[in-house]
Amino acid sequence: MKAYTKRGDLGYTHDYSGKKIPKDNMRIVCWGKVDELQAAVDGAILQARGKNRQMLEEVQTKLWQISGEIACSPPECVNDPVTEADLKMMERFIDTMGEPPQKFIRFTNTEAIVLNESRVRCRNLERNLVKLLRNKTLRPVIFKYVNRLSSLFFMLAYERVKKRTKVQKKQK
Repeated sequence: MKAYTKRGDLGYTHDYSGKKIPKDNMRIVCWGKVDELQAAVDGAILQARGKNRQMLEEVQTKLWQISGEIACSPPECVNDPVTEADLKMMERFIDTMGEPPQKFIRFTNTEAIVLNESRVRCRNLERNLVKLLRNKTLRPVIFKYVNRLSSLFFMLAYERVKKRTKVQKKQK
Protein backbone atom coordinates (compact mmCIF):
# COMPACT_ATOMS: atom_id res chain seq x y z
CA MET A 1 0.00 0.00 0.00
CA LYS A 2 1.26 3.48 -0.85
CA ALA A 3 0.85 6.72 1.10
CA TYR A 4 -0.80 8.39 -1.89
CA THR A 5 -3.92 7.39 -3.81
CA LYS A 6 -3.91 9.75 -6.82
CA ARG A 7 -7.70 10.04 -6.39
CA GLY A 8 -7.38 13.78 -5.77
CA ASP A 9 -5.26 14.50 -8.82
CA LEU A 10 -8.21 15.98 -10.73
CA GLY A 11 -9.31 18.33 -7.94
CA TYR A 12 -11.87 16.10 -6.21
CA THR A 13 -11.98 14.37 -2.87
CA HIS A 14 -14.55 12.27 -1.03
CA ASP A 15 -16.50 13.14 2.08
CA TYR A 16 -17.23 10.79 4.96
CA SER A 17 -20.12 9.18 3.07
CA GLY A 18 -17.93 8.54 0.03
CA LYS A 19 -19.56 11.26 -2.08
CA LYS A 20 -17.18 12.84 -4.63
CA ILE A 21 -16.81 16.58 -3.99
CA PRO A 22 -14.63 19.27 -5.60
CA LYS A 23 -11.73 20.26 -3.36
CA ASP A 24 -12.78 23.91 -3.54
CA ASN A 25 -16.25 23.10 -2.15
CA MET A 26 -16.80 25.21 0.98
CA ARG A 27 -17.31 22.11 3.17
CA ILE A 28 -13.95 20.74 2.08
CA VAL A 29 -12.26 24.14 2.53
CA CYS A 30 -13.66 24.40 6.08
CA TRP A 31 -12.71 20.81 6.82
CA GLY A 32 -9.14 21.73 5.87
CA LYS A 33 -9.26 24.90 7.98
CA VAL A 34 -10.25 22.82 11.02
CA ASP A 35 -7.28 20.56 10.30
CA GLU A 36 -4.95 23.59 10.10
CA LEU A 37 -6.28 24.85 13.42
CA GLN A 38 -5.84 21.46 15.05
CA ALA A 39 -2.19 21.39 13.99
CA ALA A 40 -1.62 24.72 15.78
CA VAL A 41 -3.58 23.59 18.85
CA ASP A 42 -1.34 20.50 19.09
CA GLY A 43 1.63 22.84 19.53
CA ALA A 44 -0.22 24.85 22.16
CA ILE A 45 -1.14 21.70 24.08
CA LEU A 46 2.51 20.62 24.21
CA GLN A 47 3.44 23.87 25.97
CA ALA A 48 0.40 24.24 28.24
CA ARG A 49 0.09 23.07 31.85
CA GLY A 50 -2.71 22.43 34.32
CA LYS A 51 -6.16 23.84 33.64
CA ASN A 52 -5.02 25.49 30.42
CA ARG A 53 -3.81 22.17 29.04
CA GLN A 54 -7.07 20.50 30.06
CA MET A 55 -9.05 23.21 28.30
CA LEU A 56 -6.97 22.96 25.13
CA GLU A 57 -7.37 19.17 25.12
CA GLU A 58 -11.14 19.62 25.42
CA VAL A 59 -11.03 22.12 22.55
CA GLN A 60 -9.07 19.64 20.44
CA THR A 61 -11.72 16.98 21.10
CA LYS A 62 -14.47 19.39 20.07
CA LEU A 63 -12.54 20.35 16.93
CA TRP A 64 -12.51 16.67 15.96
CA GLN A 65 -16.28 16.63 16.40
CA ILE A 66 -16.67 19.80 14.32
CA SER A 67 -14.50 18.30 11.59
CA GLY A 68 -16.60 15.15 11.58
CA GLU A 69 -19.82 17.12 11.44
CA ILE A 70 -18.58 19.22 8.52
CA ALA A 71 -17.45 16.04 6.76
CA CYS A 72 -20.80 14.28 7.03
CA SER A 73 -23.23 17.15 7.80
CA PRO A 74 -25.80 16.02 10.39
CA PRO A 75 -24.73 16.22 14.04
CA GLU A 76 -25.92 12.63 14.46
CA CYS A 77 -22.79 11.46 12.64
CA VAL A 78 -20.54 12.43 15.56
CA ASN A 79 -20.63 11.04 19.07
CA ASP A 80 -20.14 14.27 21.05
CA PRO A 81 -21.35 17.28 19.01
CA VAL A 82 -20.73 20.83 20.18
CA THR A 83 -23.58 22.08 22.36
CA GLU A 84 -24.62 25.30 24.07
CA ALA A 85 -23.24 23.76 27.30
CA ASP A 86 -19.79 23.53 25.67
CA LEU A 87 -20.08 27.17 24.64
CA LYS A 88 -21.05 28.24 28.17
CA MET A 89 -18.20 26.20 29.69
CA MET A 90 -15.71 27.97 27.44
CA GLU A 91 -17.19 31.38 28.27
CA ARG A 92 -16.88 30.65 32.00
CA PHE A 93 -13.25 29.61 31.51
CA ILE A 94 -12.46 32.78 29.56
CA ASP A 95 -14.20 34.88 32.24
CA THR A 96 -11.82 33.50 34.90
CA MET A 97 -8.85 34.91 32.99
CA GLY A 98 -9.53 38.54 33.82
CA GLU A 99 -9.89 41.59 31.63
CA PRO A 100 -8.46 41.77 28.12
CA PRO A 101 -5.76 44.36 27.47
CA GLN A 102 -6.93 47.88 26.76
CA LYS A 103 -4.33 48.45 24.06
CA PHE A 104 -2.70 46.52 21.25
CA ILE A 105 -0.09 44.03 22.39
CA ARG A 106 2.50 41.94 20.61
CA PHE A 107 3.07 38.38 21.63
CA THR A 108 6.77 38.02 22.25
CA ASN A 109 7.37 34.63 23.84
CA THR A 110 7.08 31.19 22.30
CA GLU A 111 4.01 30.05 24.24
CA ALA A 112 2.08 33.23 23.43
CA ILE A 113 3.12 33.11 19.78
CA VAL A 114 1.90 29.51 19.41
CA LEU A 115 -1.43 30.45 21.01
CA ASN A 116 -1.69 33.50 18.77
CA GLU A 117 -1.09 31.28 15.74
CA SER A 118 -4.03 29.19 16.92
CA ARG A 119 -6.10 32.38 17.22
CA VAL A 120 -5.20 33.49 13.71
CA ARG A 121 -6.08 30.09 12.24
CA CYS A 122 -9.30 30.08 14.24
CA ARG A 123 -10.32 33.46 12.79
CA ASN A 124 -9.57 32.14 9.30
CA LEU A 125 -11.78 29.13 9.97
CA GLU A 126 -14.51 31.41 11.29
CA ARG A 127 -14.48 33.59 8.16
CA ASN A 128 -14.87 30.49 6.00
CA LEU A 129 -17.61 28.98 8.17
CA VAL A 130 -19.80 32.03 7.52
CA LYS A 131 -20.77 30.59 4.12
CA LEU A 132 -21.86 27.29 5.66
CA LEU A 133 -23.77 29.16 8.36
CA ARG A 134 -25.58 31.33 5.80
CA ASN A 135 -26.64 28.39 3.65
CA LYS A 136 -27.78 26.57 6.79
CA THR A 137 -25.36 23.64 6.48
CA LEU A 138 -23.67 24.51 9.78
CA ARG A 139 -25.36 24.54 13.16
CA PRO A 140 -25.19 28.05 14.67
CA VAL A 141 -23.73 26.71 17.93
CA ILE A 142 -20.63 25.57 16.03
CA PHE A 143 -20.13 29.04 14.63
CA LYS A 144 -20.55 30.57 18.09
CA TYR A 145 -18.10 28.03 19.55
CA VAL A 146 -15.44 28.90 16.97
CA ASN A 147 -16.03 32.61 17.57
CA ARG A 148 -15.45 32.20 21.32
CA LEU A 149 -12.50 29.94 20.65
CA SER A 150 -10.51 32.77 19.10
CA SER A 151 -11.15 34.78 22.28
CA LEU A 152 -9.91 31.85 24.35
CA PHE A 153 -6.69 31.64 22.36
CA PHE A 154 -6.19 35.39 22.67
CA MET A 155 -6.68 35.40 26.43
CA LEU A 156 -4.42 32.37 26.91
CA ALA A 157 -1.70 34.12 24.90
CA TYR A 158 -2.21 37.35 26.86
CA GLU A 159 -1.95 35.38 30.10
CA ARG A 160 1.43 34.01 28.98
CA VAL A 161 2.66 37.54 28.25
CA LYS A 162 1.49 38.78 31.67
CA LYS A 163 3.19 35.88 33.48
CA ARG A 164 6.44 36.38 31.61
CA THR A 165 6.38 40.10 32.38
CA LYS A 166 5.93 39.33 36.11
CA VAL A 167 8.88 36.92 36.04
CA GLN A 168 11.07 39.47 34.26
CA LYS A 169 10.19 42.17 36.83
CA LYS A 170 11.09 39.82 39.71
CA GLN A 171 14.46 39.03 38.12
CA LYS A 172 15.43 42.73 37.94
